[in-house]
Amino acid sequence: MILSLVLVGYFAAVVTLAWLGYRRTRTEADFIVAGRSLGAVLGGATLAATQISAGTFVGTVGLHYLAGVSFVWAWPGAWLGWFVAAVFVAPKLQASGVLTIPEYCEVRFGSRGVRALAASLIVVAYTVYLVAQYKASGILVSAVLGWPAWTGMALVVASTVVYSLLGGLHGSARIDLFQSVVIAGGLVAAVPYLLSHLGGVEALGRQLAQIDPRLTGWYYGWHEILSFGAAFGLSLAATPLEITRFMAMRDAATARYAIGVAFVFQAVIGSAVMLVGLSMRALFPNLPSPDLASAVMMAHVLTPVAGSLLVVAAFSAIMSTVNAVLLVAGASVAHDLWARFLRPLATEAERLLANRVAIAALALLPVWFAIREVTLVQFIVLAQANLTASAFFAPVVIGLNWHRGRRAAAFASMLAGTAAVVVTTRLGTTPLGLDPIFAGVGSSVLAFVAVSLATPRPAQV
Repeated sequence: MILSLVLVGYFAAVVTLAWLGYRRTRTEADFIVAGRSLGAVLGGATLAATQISAGTFVGTVGLHYLAGVSFVWAWPGAWLGWFVAAVFVAPKLQASGVLTIPEYCEVRFGSRGVRALAASLIVVAYTVYLVAQYKASGILVSAVLGWPAWTGMALVVASTVVYSLLGGLHGSARIDLFQSVVIAGGLVAAVPYLLSHLGGVEALGRQLAQIDPRLTGWYYGWHEILSFGAAFGLSLAATPLEITRFMAMRDAATARYAIGVAFVFQAVIGSAVMLVGLSMRALFPNLPSPDLASAVMMAHVLTPVAGSLLVVAAFSAIMSTVNAVLLVAGASVAHDLWARFLRPLATEAERLLANRVAIAALALLPVWFAIREVTLVQFIVLAQANLTASAFFAPVVIGLNWHRGRRAAAFASMLAGTAAVVVTTRLGTTPLGLDPIFAGVGSSVLAFVAVSLATPRPAQV
């Protein structure tokens, strides 16, 4: 009963904010980048909410449950990626006036083919990402409510599609602020309750040391931690999800302040997530899957009110990321493929409709994959991060700041990076045992630089 009331109240607030966003959405630019009107607070909240996903709420809690404290060192990689995006990427993209990363690729490299390739890679990478979000929602409803996993997926798909269709980024930014507060509040409220069951932080440390001394030391080696951090940092520096949010802000100064707001949310949420994962390992040391830690806590440890709030926080994390993915992938299909190649003279009304139709279609695409047995949620998220970074780091980050590269370099870097990360992931072997992201980004950068130097210097930039 309590959970039902909390869920009803939450979804009522989401629908209200989505409707307010719908009333402000009149053009495609309103829908995709909120008319470039976001301030620092809204901008920071939407950056944080986009990053806090199933990978955090289910996957990162699960990895702290599995590996202990050491996984926290992956966070600085994400923060460094944000810094690169805010300083070296966002200001130039804002000044260019483009709406999407594929559109930037055409403007920068003078090729519709590069734009089409970039849009296609975004759709593929974010289909993978949606699988993780849907899978996490199924885990939550199955473990907490006892419902079939498909009902959680259906709830996330239906609710997120509705508010994505209504307000675009205008509505989503305001919902992200609301969701960031809900996520932070739910996690922070859970930590004291968990620690009270264990007798405090010192008692938690003693119990973890008895289970496995590595939980309070180094479960992962330096190369694994470096791989995690690089996967997040390199992808965040060039990921269309976060960069689209930067492009929606008023100016470069706003984007820098927004980073500070996002850091506050991330620091609070990241600390709470670590303590939740560690506490659950001490309380339930033998769960069949680390991904169950959050759900078991909600169902069997917290009070009904606290558990209900955390269920809502978990769905908030998943929905905010699904929304961001759908907006970016939908724009890739509607703005960068349909309107550019099939309907270049489309009216604003037709463009808005095309974005909404693309969102509805793309939301259904990953469902078949999500209902299959897949690996840990966080590793699906890492696979998407590897693919995104390998495809876009060189043409976006280097391309914006080094004018030597041209069309052939962009093609070569995206194809080489994608091929390298896919092959090394499939083979399961990389130099020095590092993550496939190093092979992917390294191949992409080498291809971009080599082809750029091998082609004639442009007459003017």
